[in-house]
Amino acid sequence: MVSSLHSTRKRYLTRWKAGSILSMTGEAVKRARYSALIVLFALLLTACLAQSVVVVGEAPVPPPSQIPTLAIRVSDGNGNPIAGAWADTRYGTESTDQEGVFRMRWEGEPVSVSVEAPGFFPGAIAVEEFQDDYVELALRPVVLRGAVMDRQGFGLPAASVSLGNTKVVTDDLGRFEITQASPGIIKVERPGWVGTDEDWDGEDLVKEIALDPRIIRALHIAYNVYQDPALWDELLTVAEETVVNAFVIDVKDESGHVLYNTGVELAHEIGAVSAMFDIDSVVEQMTERDLYKIARIVTFQDPIAARKVEEMAVYDTAAEGPYQKQNQYFLDPTDQQAREYGLSMAEDACRAGFDEIQFDYIRFPDGYPATAVFDLGDSEDIRIGAITSFLDEATDRLHPLGCLVGADIFGFITSVEGDGGIGQELNALSTTTDVLSPMVYPSHYSSGWFGFRVPNDHPGEVVGQALDAGLGRMEGQAVIRPWLQDFYYTPSQVREQIEAAEARSLGWMLWNAASRFELEALDPA
Repeated sequence: MVSSLHSTRKRYLTRWKAGSILSMTGEAVKRARYSALIVLFALLLTACLAQSVVVVGEAPVPPPSQIPTLAIRVSDGNGNPIAGAWADTRYGTESTDQEGVFRMRWEGEPVSVSVEAPGFFPGAIAVEEFQDDYVELALRPVVLRGAVMDRQGFGLPAASVSLGNTKVVTDDLGRFEITQASPGIIKVERPGWVGTDEDWDGEDLVKEIALDPRIIRALHIAYNVYQDPALWDELLTVAEETVVNAFVIDVKDESGHVLYNTGVELAHEIGAVSAMFDIDSVVEQMTERDLYKIARIVTFQDPIAARKVEEMAVYDTAAEGPYQKQNQYFLDPTDQQAREYGLSMAEDACRAGFDEIQFDYIRFPDGYPATAVFDLGDSEDIRIGAITSFLDEATDRLHPLGCLVGADIFGFITSVEGDGGIGQELNALSTTTDVLSPMVYPSHYSSGWFGFRVPNDHPGEVVGQALDAGLGRMEGQAVIRPWLQDFYYTPSQVREQIEAAEARSLGWMLWNAASRFELEALDPA
């Protein structure tokens, strides 16, 4: 009985296990089938994605990884790449890289692209067929042209014109040109003139900009000032507290000495350097006070150079040596080495930071005898030609360095025709210089001038009539800024001359050989 029960139970367990095994096998098969379906679907999806095209609607479209790109290079008219240009394509906006290149999809159809860049006119290109190399698109630069002029319409050379990061200098006719011009502020500056800023909207491609001269009120600074620091400090204080806004610094004076450590070798070779001041320090102190900086160079009257290098000097056949008159020795204005010496000195002073180079004794000796010999002769035409050509060359060399060119002339030159026997002809000089400074000292006019028995007794009237005569003969862009007499005069007499100049909207410079001025004549700042 017991044995029978055990057999029955064994068979039941066997069937249960077998049934369970069968049941489990069925579930596993189901799961296997399900997994197989998933794998099959994944394989089908992978296969689909691996195909070269998919069909959307009716047009086959390559996947992004296989769509070719078209490279377009944007350049200026000279073939230089334009970085940062933006291109408007059918797929959106692209920007050029440092090589001027941007890329866009090519889907087998012609495309049109428009491109813009600051400083250039917009451009467009249509591409009909794909090409492996760059497609070139050259944009035409925006060019702003113009002129800087005075109120009479004369062009002003050596004016600085800035727009954005571009800065140019006007040519001899006052013209300028800015390429790749973008709208902004046009800033115009010129030494001795009142600068201006003008908004430019980019529309008008031709601009005429007028400037007004700055009224320069200057004091003469002689060599003795450098020997007396207290006097130099006093004059700096005068400039701070009065209307004085400029100094005329002697850098080479009547003695022939160069008063600073110049870089001009000839000055050292002939022993002309007598360094009395540090030019960098003087320029810096003037700049800190916004003073207009004028370097005075005594040019053709030079006792040192004339005796050390006789080939440069006016030769006197009677004396068989350099021409001399009352301790003055003259270099020959027609001699190339003499001219180069003055021009080199001017360049050196300009590079030191001066705004204007003033050439004094820029003339032939007055009243020279027939025994005086000049390299190229001494007819009036030769004299005028020598002086004007020297100043022409000075402007050619100094304007690019940022300096204006001034010339001191005898006072009577404003009133007489011709060159006065010294090569100074007002009409010609007015077209070759930036500043003309007649020495209209009343004490230098003899009896009868301007209707006065003693012109020195009528300082205001003499200066006024001399200036009127000169203003009426000006033919070029030069401004008149006279030297006024501040020696042997009272403050009121100095003041009369100042008022005569300012009544004509002119600046002025006070001459005193020792730099001792009648300060009561000056208005406060």
